[in-house]
Amino acid sequence: MRIRPVLVLVVLLLAGCRIDGTASPAPDGWEFVSEQPCADAGADGASDFSCVTLSVPVDHAQPAGEHWDVTFGVLRAEGERKGVYVTATGGPGSSGLDVADSYAAAFPDDVRQGFDVVFLDQRGIGLSQELRCDDTYYSYSGFVDTSSTPAERDAFADASTGFGEDCFAEAGVDPATAPRYATAQAVEDLEDFRQWLDAPELTLYGESYGTQYVQTYAAAHPDRVAGLLVDGVVDLATDQPEFAVEQAQGQSDVLVATLARCDTNPVCAAVAPGDSLADYDALLARLAADPVTPPGGDPVDDYTLRAAAGSSMGDPYARQEFTDALNDALVGDFAGLDALGNGGYGPTSDFSDALYYAVECQDYDVVPEGGDPRAVLDDWLDAGAAAGVDQLRLSSFYGDVDCLFWPGSTTTPDFARPAPVTDPPYPVMVLNADTDPATPFVGARSVFRDLVPGAGPADAAIVQLYGPHVIYGRGDPCIDEPVDAFITTGQVPAQRVTICTW
Repeated sequence: MRIRPVLVLVVLLLAGCRIDGTASPAPDGWEFVSEQPCADAGADGASDFSCVTLSVPVDHAQPAGEHWDVTFGVLRAEGERKGVYVTATGGPGSSGLDVADSYAAAFPDDVRQGFDVVFLDQRGIGLSQELRCDDTYYSYSGFVDTSSTPAERDAFADASTGFGEDCFAEAGVDPATAPRYATAQAVEDLEDFRQWLDAPELTLYGESYGTQYVQTYAAAHPDRVAGLLVDGVVDLATDQPEFAVEQAQGQSDVLVATLARCDTNPVCAAVAPGDSLADYDALLARLAADPVTPPGGDPVDDYTLRAAAGSSMGDPYARQEFTDALNDALVGDFAGLDALGNGGYGPTSDFSDALYYAVECQDYDVVPEGGDPRAVLDDWLDAGAAAGVDQLRLSSFYGDVDCLFWPGSTTTPDFARPAPVTDPPYPVMVLNADTDPATPFVGARSVFRDLVPGAGPADAAIVQLYGPHVIYGRGDPCIDEPVDAFITTGQVPAQRVTICTW
């Protein structure tokens, strides 16, 4: 797509003055800090954007209290501005500014011409008061599952409590601020930016966790939403550990679908003829009993095989790479599984694992205020056992168990998650693949089912069969064209449900 370079802006740094936006409010609200090219601000992934930093209340319920600096990237409309299009990326914990250039390069000319395009570093990542504890996170080894004994559960509770405390200590952040990373606080930063930008409404696109972000904003400010796009949907009405069970089952289901697809593909089936699912199960058992070390590699055991599979389910291309590695292993070559399952993992500048927990552990009332997290741990594990999570071929059920012992888990007041949206005053498009392991299709189905057809502005859904986690922007016209039209016109397809195939 054609990209027109952004002109360097001359920024007036006098108090309360700037090129664009409304006048700064009184000191007890948000305040304008600066505007500069994002490349100068250190956001190399947003070199075409201008970075606007606002000083916002740490707790929006107490605007006269402590403030944090939060940074938004804006690529101004090339022509007359008809609207503002905001992208909220996934995680939680990702930097939106890191992907701004690459995402915006694929936007159609109508969006670039008529819309201010906005990406953001959510509070806690990148240029927005970054929260990191990489050393603590990558040295942490707490483990628990449904078979753990009471003593092992006690040990996990102690280790997990220490993990949260050590994380905030490494970050140099007071654990008392833990509740301030909640999405409900972060979306008010966007509302402050909307006011600064002097935009009456926002068209919101959220992917993965970003769907949680934009739905939360829309619940708080429905009159400020021109349209809502949710892609890889989190259903806000689904609580933990119910979502963890859905995710675990979804991940295992995608593995089954991937192996079944291999059997129907002549090339894949010819490499290792037979029942791929049975071959996977047999190899898993074999590696548990007798790990294999390929030349120059690391030992490949059953955990390696599961890790290789789990890391490959989010995208059809990665699924193909996994089936290739599996087929090679079935004939004695384990190098592919070694690379996929024993690959190096470590911190990256565009993602904060600390922020992941800081947001996730606040967005769900995992422990009732004043409750006993150790007792809740038993409840979680009982729910996992009842769902059979440890019998699944893959399972991500335990990803958020540390939230039970995260700072603030027992002291943060309980809050009601936004109610299901049934008749919003804005149009909605729901996007999901039926083989999405991270945000399983059941979540999108629930959100779409709650929308009452014909009751207000139109809504529609697009489902991609065998598609990846997050389906927009990958070059499929069946998806991209109606989404592009929705962004620019607010109109949904005439057909309420569209089925696309990978």
